[in-house]
Amino acid sequence: MNIMTTVIIDTKTEEAKKMVELLKSTKYAKIINEKLPNKETLKAIDDVEKGRLKSYNSVEEMMAKLKKDSSV
Repeated sequence: MNIMTTVIIDTKTEEAKKMVELLKSTKYAKIINEKLPNKETLKAIDDVEKGRLKSYNSVEEMMAKLKKDSSV
């Protein structure tokens, strides 16, 4: 049976970057880089998941609302 362990390393520090390089040099570790969404994107995802969406009956209605909100 294979057992895998996930280790999350925040590579903002030099020490953490060195740890990643050490792991890369081994034959038993596989490094998978993953970019995390920023706060704005995470909020948008949360809004969608919770059904907090704006809907419009037409593109014209949506554009009128956007123009009104931006004072254009």
